[in-house]
Amino acid sequence: MGGFGLIINIVSLVVATVALWVAWRLRCQLSVFKREQYYLEQKVKSIPPQIETKIEPLRVQVALLSQGKHVSDQLIRTGRLFHEISAKEAEKFLPVASQADQVFWLDVRTSSEFSKQHIPDAKLIPVEDLEMRFKAEIPMTAARIVVYCAGGDRSRLACDFLSRHGFGNVYHIKDGLKGWSGPIEGNVAGGLIQIASKSKLTSHINATMSTSVHLS
Repeated sequence: MGGFGLIINIVSLVVATVALWVAWRLRCQLSVFKREQYYLEQKVKSIPPQIETKIEPLRVQVALLSQGKHVSDQLIRTGRLFHEISAKEAEKFLPVASQADQVFWLDVRTSSEFSKQHIPDAKLIPVEDLEMRFKAEIPMTAARIVVYCAGGDRSRLACDFLSRHGFGNVYHIKDGLKGWSGPIEGNVAGGLIQIASKSKLTSHINATMSTSVHLS
């Protein structure tokens, strides 16, 4: 009986161990299931905002079309509110930059940055003043509104704002003025020109003095 009882005890121990292992495995699987269920619920919750984000540009564009305004088919196909172009691509618009009804250059930096250097014919409206001034100072008739800042961050905010307020023809220079290799106006360029002019004037004076001495 003693041997039989030992066997029963061993079998009971094995069964208990297996039961504990099965219970532990079930608990682990339940934890995994709960975790996956949580992640799935979070993904489901995120779907409506994602759909809204994708549809919003289309809503804005439909509103513009209903007002009889032109909207680029490229923007409609890509689901974007405004065009993204490089500074090099923007330089192609320069030949018609002087025509206000064709291209409107908008600088959204500060007045001090603008005074140092800016694209010729650009209009300065700092991004923080845009909401107050855009209706009066940005023409709705412009075929293109090209917006830039120093590196692209402020101008991106400005483009988003304009696109949501009735402008379907906005072009953002994504690399900003730092990527610009076209003509530049401002005090910095002017200073360089003044230095060059002074050098020429000095050479002219020296040449005149040499001629006078020679004639004497």
